[in-house]
Amino acid sequence: MKNLVLFIVLATLIPLGGWAQSTVLQSDDTVEDSIPKKKVLVIPFHDIRYYFSDCDKDVGKASKVALPNVRKSYMLGLDYATEEHMEKAYEPINLAQMKDSVDKATLGEFYNNVSYNYETPSRSMNKKQASVMSKMKARWKSIGSKKEEPTLNDMESYVTVDANDKEYMRLNWKNEEYLEKLNTLYEPNYIVTINQFEIKTDFEKCIDRDLGKFARQIKVHYNVFRPDGKQIYGDVVTARYNSTNDDINKIIQDNFGFLADYITQSLPGRKK
Repeated sequence: MKNLVLFIVLATLIPLGGWAQSTVLQSDDTVEDSIPKKKVLVIPFHDIRYYFSDCDKDVGKASKVALPNVRKSYMLGLDYATEEHMEKAYEPINLAQMKDSVDKATLGEFYNNVSYNYETPSRSMNKKQASVMSKMKARWKSIGSKKEEPTLNDMESYVTVDANDKEYMRLNWKNEEYLEKLNTLYEPNYIVTINQFEIKTDFEKCIDRDLGKFARQIKVHYNVFRPDGKQIYGDVVTARYNSTNDDINKIIQDNFGFLADYITQSLPGRKK
């Protein structure tokens, strides 16, 4: 029933099919039903102020999706993928889905009570996060030639932490009273904020110049907080892919599961 509901919601934007998880990476983490799950409040990026993309026109045209719905599809795609991965060990509360009037009002109020600034990432990768990247790299290398590194033209998407990203967009709580209100409403054990979403085309890495196909990067800036606002983790994670296929369904399906899994692994308290 849940999958049917998610499909109906997103079908109003794009024709989706099995987008929430990558076909390459599947998490095998399980938690016994007898163990109470900790609540995780997940708050999406502001889809106007902190959304940057240089390829929406290409994606919208190829996918037959109106430009405003491209960014909305990315927001919901990442939100549902995050929920899919988190619910194996946590109880996620995803505000982007705005399941009722309370969620909608809370999300609108949230952006007025926080600020953002660039900061050096905490980037103390744990074993779970390292495992996600290890699986991606192994998959990437297996696709390429044994004699040489695979190119973006023949490899599948993979997730990484880009060493060139010396800063990430961090969220700051401006209003302690609002944070208390948020905790009263949802009683979360952790709060995950998606602060900024970017899709950049790397015009120096050309795949097919005649067709105008280049390498692309999806960057997600995020924080993990305790209910009192203390930061647990903060970083920017990158999914690399190529623009050979501009279908938004394919972009979400191939990349967002990886990103969501990495973000999920940033949370403490998972069963070892």
